[in-house]
Amino acid sequence: MSDDTTKGQVNSAKKPDGKTTAAKVKQKPRKPKPMPDVARMYIEHQTRDQTPMVFVTRDGELRATVVQGGMYEHVLNVDGEPTTVKKVTLEYHYKQIDADTVAEKVAHDPSVDTENVRVGRRLSDKDLWVSRKQYIPVRFTMRVAAQFTGLIEWFTPYAIKLNIGLRGEDGTASVVLHRHAIVRLELLAEPKEERPSDQKSQKD
Repeated sequence: MSDDTTKGQVNSAKKPDGKTTAAKVKQKPRKPKPMPDVARMYIEHQTRDQTPMVFVTRDGELRATVVQGGMYEHVLNVDGEPTTVKKVTLEYHYKQIDADTVAEKVAHDPSVDTENVRVGRRLSDKDLWVSRKQYIPVRFTMRVAAQFTGLIEWFTPYAIKLNIGLRGEDGTASVVLHRHAIVRLELLAEPKEERPSDQKSQKD
């Protein structure tokens, strides 16, 4: 019977202090964690709670609760009637409890031609990532000429949640902006460090 050499092979692969040498161990590559779809989770949460919401389109406001959220459209309960709204028509939305703060904080950019609006440069994930990480205030201009200033809470490829100020003594008011409806993004302070790559921002 041949001797079992396994123990000897293991011992030979160790440093004198008993630790395995790095040269002998192949580490498995780290798999980047996918960015959670926080926009979907946000809508699902409001659907479960039947939160009164305000959805703003280019044609006006829809005060509603969410019946069902979807990738390309939402089904809203508007005045007791189920109404399908395509997401491409939406500018932004917020909770009705935040309506007073939104009315106070929203500004208007008269330079935006709302009839023949041209979408600005594609929003940079680098800028969004740095703004969120470094708490840099940002200003977004929408295609309906509305402007919001605040701090980014989260963002996805399709939406950005922006905290715009205190809701009296009851938490922080926020709006969810649809990225396709944003014509301009401005960082209101200089970043403190070099901006990461888009790939790194997706891993965060």
